[in-house]
Amino acid sequence: MASNSAAGKLWQTGGGLHPLVEAYTVGEDYRLDGEYMLPFDVKASKAHAAMLQNINVITEEELKTLNHALDEILTLWEKGEFKVTREQEDGHTAIEQYVTDKYGEVGKKIHTGRSRNDQALTMIRLYMKERMEEAIKSVKQLAGAFRTKSHATEHIPMPGYTHMQKAMPTTVGRWFGSYADALADTVWVLEATLKQIDQNPLGSAAGFGISNLQLNRDMTTQLMGLARTQENPLYCGFSRGFFENSVLMALSQPVTILTRFAVDMMLFTMQETSYFKLPDAYVTGSSIMPQKKNYDLFEIMRANGRVFTSLQQQVQGIIMSLGSGYHRDFQVTKKAFVEGVELALQTVRLVEECVPNIEVNEERLKAQMTEELFVTDEVYRLVAEGKPFRVAYQEVKNAFFAGTLFPKKQ
Repeated sequence: MASNSAAGKLWQTGGGLHPLVEAYTVGEDYRLDGEYMLPFDVKASKAHAAMLQNINVITEEELKTLNHALDEILTLWEKGEFKVTREQEDGHTAIEQYVTDKYGEVGKKIHTGRSRNDQALTMIRLYMKERMEEAIKSVKQLAGAFRTKSHATEHIPMPGYTHMQKAMPTTVGRWFGSYADALADTVWVLEATLKQIDQNPLGSAAGFGISNLQLNRDMTTQLMGLARTQENPLYCGFSRGFFENSVLMALSQPVTILTRFAVDMMLFTMQETSYFKLPDAYVTGSSIMPQKKNYDLFEIMRANGRVFTSLQQQVQGIIMSLGSGYHRDFQVTKKAFVEGVELALQTVRLVEECVPNIEVNEERLKAQMTEELFVTDEVYRLVAEGKPFRVAYQEVKNAFFAGTLFPKKQ
């Protein structure tokens, strides 16, 4: 397991922090970097190193050494052998210390022209771009799964509901299709948000740029595969938390849709309805009641919709109280942001797996197409014959509640 002999903080020159202060201020940042962010920090560091060589801050040989060291770190991380410790605070420190400990003076040059502020911005920016691209792909696939199911069931009748009561006739195909249409519309929002955040903040340093050193920021933009350079260094700092909130707000759209889908599935898999069911691999049981098949995944999905909303509101609530410039408060948004993004993606992937496996009980659905569903049709039959709508409405209403609208079968 990789370890760093000089484990400590980049800014530290004197004695150590009080352990309570360290634990409180570091929080879970080191864990989040170690679990999620390190590959993106490595990618940004490689782009930054190439740029430093381009402007003659480091030599070609030093660049080779840095690339080798960074590749080594990534390989160790993929094996679970590169750890970020609380004493280091974050992945930026862990990377720099590893390179310095193992490869000497060249490790002390990699921080040239950047701050941990823009390192964190860039690392998170690369993470959010990758996750947004994954979300767009997954939501498109999920919309397609709903569309396929819609076409396969368009002929099957289904009661439509309002106020949790039977209302008018519809079809299973339309029900599945409504979710396909809703998800397809969210793709526009996700793509617009991706366009918003696809900017390179690297080189903005602490939010004021770097004097006396002409960084080639467009070069790192190209090397990292970002769409454009975020020019104003103050705006780079301002976008910390702001872009995270934008991403979570965009992801809230598919999450909201799927939370509502979960509620529908809980209703339509009840014994009292039994319109749909899933194979046993998707349901749980009871430790006391042998007969139970519980659709826990949809109950958890319903709860997670609220959890997701709370995570998005955490990020928004924190940044709303801040002015421009860097504030340590931003660190606290990372946990809520990462948890929200991962939860949204997990939910989409789970439903994508479920939808093709939903079994439709056509016989049960046809049996539930009871006469009250067709009352409104009778109103419009009279309207088609020339009666004013309100007159037809009242006549049909009176006849229905008197039990004379539909002749009783002998």
